[in-house]
Amino acid sequence: MSLCLLSEISLPHALSYAAIATDEYWHSGEGQEHQTLLAQLQTSLDLQEQLQLFAMAAGNILPLSGVELQTAVGEFQAAGSAQARYQQRSLLMLKDQCLAKLQYCSDQPFTPLVCKKLQVLEVEWLYPLRNALIVTRLQQMALKDTLTGLGNRRFFDDSLDKAIQLSKRTQGQCAVLLLDLDNFKQVNDRFGHTAGDDILIAVASAMHSTLRATDSLFRFGGDEFAVLLTGDDVTSSELIGRRLVKAILRQHFCQQHQVTASVGIARWQTNQSASDLFTAADKALYQAKDAGKNRVRQA
Repeated sequence: MSLCLLSEISLPHALSYAAIATDEYWHSGEGQEHQTLLAQLQTSLDLQEQLQLFAMAAGNILPLSGVELQTAVGEFQAAGSAQARYQQRSLLMLKDQCLAKLQYCSDQPFTPLVCKKLQVLEVEWLYPLRNALIVTRLQQMALKDTLTGLGNRRFFDDSLDKAIQLSKRTQGQCAVLLLDLDNFKQVNDRFGHTAGDDILIAVASAMHSTLRATDSLFRFGGDEFAVLLTGDDVTSSELIGRRLVKAILRQHFCQQHQVTASVGIARWQTNQSASDLFTAADKALYQAKDAGKNRVRQA
């Protein structure tokens, strides 16, 4: 028995994971099935792809409407997942470490025999899952600023390119807000980098509390930050900029050292490149600084 390739199946349109696994794939012995699943899982370090493979194998045990995976690096759903009458949850443990939480959904009940068979599959997944989690975590760390946890410049550049491409395809909108701290350099000079780090962390916290989780937040290094807005948020970009300025002004460490923020905003125009959009926002930022700081200017 051999697993069918993911590329050969239109997973988003599958009604259940039992439905996409035909008899020709699933009629062989149980031991060979587990060995083949393990071999396939070991060929990928992508969490979403591993989940798809696992869900297909689990769907052979019981018709499933959905499989969800919760990890420290994010939450994932097998393609086409939907809620159902019955749910079964499992903790994927490896050497006393919880790797993930797994939830199955089915319109059929989870009998003790079904649960036992699912647990056998889960054991096969543990080591490939651990390896995929490590790789995913390293990839995330490469795109994050270590001090604030915000996205770094590389992540910003990638996100901006994707936002512009999406706007072109859908005739949508995107905007860039560049934020620079006023009077920050004198804090580092007079009180040291520890005080400066406290301010940077406080600013990141203010940005998180002001903006929704769907907004993209970045720190370029030093005291430079950015926000990438898409969709309906673009029309409120100036209001969002003013909220950020006020939120930062209310932070204790910022008040203590008289640190404020200036913001420059630029909305993407048709056929405008990522570089031109960034330059427009940067010019607006300098206009805010020249106008007296602690304010917002829009290109």
